Amino acid sequence: MNKVLSICIPSYNMEEYLHRCVDSMLVDEVLDQLEIIIVNDGSKDGTLAIANGYKERYPQSVVVVDKPNGHYGSCINAALQVAKGKYFRPVDADDWVDSKALVQVVKRLSEIDVDCVCTRYSFNYQGGGDRLEPLDAPFDEVLNLNEFVVTKDCIHMHSLIFATSLLHKIDYTQSEGVCYTDMEYIYVPLSCAQTIYFMDVSLYQYFIGREGQSMDASVIAKNNDHYLKVVEKIDEVHNSNLPFNKNEMRIYSITIEFSMLSFAIPHYILYYDYDERKELLYRKVYNDLLQAGHLEFPAILGVNKVRMIKLWYKSGKLSRFLMAPFKLYEKWRVKPR
Repeated sequence: MNKVLSICIPSYNMEEYLHRCVDSMLVDEVLDQLEIIIVNDGSKDGTLAIANGYKERYPQSVVVVDKPNGHYGSCINAALQVAKGKYFRPVDADDWVDSKALVQVVKRLSEIDVDCVCTRYSFNYQGGGDRLEPLDAPFDEVLNLNEFVVTKDCIHMHSLIFATSLLHKIDYTQSEGVCYTDMEYIYVPLSCAQTIYFMDVSLYQYFIGREGQSMDASVIAKNNDHYLKVVEKIDEVHNSNLPFNKNEMRIYSITIEFSMLSFAIPHYILYYDYDERKELLYRKVYNDLLQAGHLEFPAILGVNKVRMIKLWYKSGKLSRFLMAPFKLYEKWRVKPR
């Protein structure tokens, strides 16, 4: 049977979580329509052995790609080279999917032909509890992205499934060797999609609060340069000749505002060490958003979460952080002539 959905599972030292992730997809009703691509990203634990075990038991549905470590983007790129599904989406190895929702999604994907499908998703916290994220959209109808204005609710990696044909058409690849390239997965294909379909089901289950995960504040601080490279890639694509839809500027602005203003710039401020490359890029993008009217000043304060404020407080630099938006505004804004 032809595969309806290819699911890429980037996996680096995920022996503790991989079973939960893959098991959530082993649903008899749709298993023969799934292609589960487990990409072992140079793990040093038992991740590869677990992946090969699934391949032996489910050879028609599980594919294993074993490669040297190259971070998240390299896993997506490797999976896209072998993906045979009509649609494609990543699921992190420490996350999982709702099995009942998966059945509904695969059934609908087999019936429709669109560039992008957007579903709801849920946060699942390390200490217990969950939260269903809102999705303000017209459900169960095909929408033209040159007419429909996307909301912030749908601009999340956890929500988005793309037609594999679209990804190949635009020669989509993610940056390798860095974290946070899910921002590229949000911006590039969504900006090129012509049609979108919303489903009122919570498919992706996002596990949050695990020590050492990429969104941990201390890890973000360590990998701040990774954000710089991702912002550079997004800005480069923004200035390219890809076949964008009329939502492109909005998607670009929301993606940049989240990645740059929520994480990259605040950490640059906290650990400030003048870097001309960063200064030029951040100033350019900051002013692009200001001039386009897509930035609500002071956005840096508005998009940061409690965990970021805690990091500043513990560092003894909270007052410096609170004043930063005003200083940056004066420093980077384009002065009228």
